[in-house]
Amino acid sequence: MAPTTYDLFFTGRDDPRSCVIIGEDVKPVYFCFETSERNLMPNVRTMVYRNNKEVCAKLEWSPGNHLGGATIGNRSLPMSHLVLPGSSTRSFPLFTTCHSAHALLYQQTGHGSSGERIEIIHRRMMYLYAAQNMRIAVFTRITQATAVGPSHGLLQYTFVHDTLLIEALVALCLNRWIDLHGV
Repeated sequence: MAPTTYDLFFTGRDDPRSCVIIGEDVKPVYFCFETSERNLMPNVRTMVYRNNKEVCAKLEWSPGNHLGGATIGNRSLPMSHLVLPGSSTRSFPLFTTCHSAHALLYQQTGHGSSGERIEIIHRRMMYLYAAQNMRIAVFTRITQATAVGPSHGLLQYTFVHDTLLIEALVALCLNRWIDLHGV
């Protein structure tokens, strides 16, 4: 029997660091990524809120919008640990204990060398893998009307674990940011 697939819709700004993510798995799911404008601050900070009030993650960007530090729950780590580079993939350590994997892997569709930057930016799908090359989520850049307004992305996933979902969303944010800005 195939696992149940849950949908999260990306609404608001089409910006990985400033968007609203809404959907439902076994309960309603709502996340908000808010990034402060630079103004007089040397660093940029992205706050991730769950259910519109609880801070569940914080991203501290280094000057020039480079990767800095991440705090997810009570764990702090360099953002680079969430997007370890590979040829066409980026992986990150799995901190939760709900899967037997040691790492999750975001893989983009298509193939190409580092010289094919434009192709990489326009790829529309990323896959999330866990143990034994098991796909547990797919993110698709897609514009569509939803009950909550226009959506610019869809994450479909097959697990129910709050911490894993937050880690996956933060890693997705970083992967999308890197693809857009080439950090």
